Amino acid sequence: MSGVLKIEIGEPLEEIKELLTKQKTGKSKERIQVLYWLKSGQAKTVEELAILSGHHRTTISRWLSQYRSGGIRELLNIKKSTGRQRLIPPEIETHLREELKDPEGFESYEEVQAWLKAIWDIEMSYTGVHKLVRYRLKAKLKVPRPCHVKQKAGAADTFKKKLDEKIKELLEVLKATVNRYKKVRYWCQDESRVGLMTIRGKKLTLKGVQPVGIEQWRFEYLWLYGLIEPKSGESFFYEFCHLDSICFEKYLELFAQEYPEEFHIIQLDNGGLHQSLDLAIPPNVVLLFQPPYSPQVNPIERFWKELKKKLRWKLFENLDELRERLSNELNKLTPELIGSVSGWQFIREALSVANI
Repeated sequence: MSGVLKIEIGEPLEEIKELLTKQKTGKSKERIQVLYWLKSGQAKTVEELAILSGHHRTTISRWLSQYRSGGIRELLNIKKSTGRQRLIPPEIETHLREELKDPEGFESYEEVQAWLKAIWDIEMSYTGVHKLVRYRLKAKLKVPRPCHVKQKAGAADTFKKKLDEKIKELLEVLKATVNRYKKVRYWCQDESRVGLMTIRGKKLTLKGVQPVGIEQWRFEYLWLYGLIEPKSGESFFYEFCHLDSICFEKYLELFAQEYPEEFHIIQLDNGGLHQSLDLAIPPNVVLLFQPPYSPQVNPIERFWKELKKKLRWKLFENLDELRERLSNELNKLTPELIGSVSGWQFIREALSVANI
């Protein structure tokens, strides 16, 4: 039916037009609309009708076959779907979807099964629950980020929502100092320990094949101090042998020397080394502390995770070998790559509002 359609529509155009206005459902209206386009000459082929209606060619052909066999009456004979009945009513499915949006989630498919029984008195097989949750609702079991018991409820969300206000307050208080520099930049900082002990991770094997990973237990390590800029994707890393305020002070000094013409806001955690009373902070640097026990608001945490993926199941004879591998990985970094893991929306929006 790729050429001009050979179909005779007996009803006058005005009658079809009037019939079109009387349709009460979208399904019946779009079928009459197809007849109207054919009768008025606006479409002459199945392909043209498919484009105008937004339906597939086979659907249009089926409608026209119905019209040929029984006229408009048969065309409007819309059969109800014979598909299987939903396992649970739509409103309960909506409630389940909302429960799955909660970051605390469910611990297992069995827990979802128990929840349906306890709350809604619905009994479902494990297989039914798995199909519903995994394939229909697109939810799956994930390894959760550990959340410290001392984290204040809502603190992380409040920090995200009010970050722009915090930045503007800092800039206003330090206005005289800030004006001496070319521009303001926003960085995220943290430290990470990397050592000779093997970093574990998942391996891909065929079903029924248990993967094997060779590991070593050697307690030698170094510390990477890092800064990343979410807006530009720039970074500044330095290795130290200890995690303390002395090393942190030296790190800030080196960073300030690297970028002497700009004023820098550094977001970081509340670790003791960051808040030492003896800490000397460079004049072009100000520290912005995130809520206690809330690493999820700092994108450099995600960067560390991605970096350590490169080291999974790697065995190093000594720290020099580890340093060489870390150096190679860090040298591969591009602003685009860092920006892809650190350019979080809430930070970008806050910087835009604060005109940074």
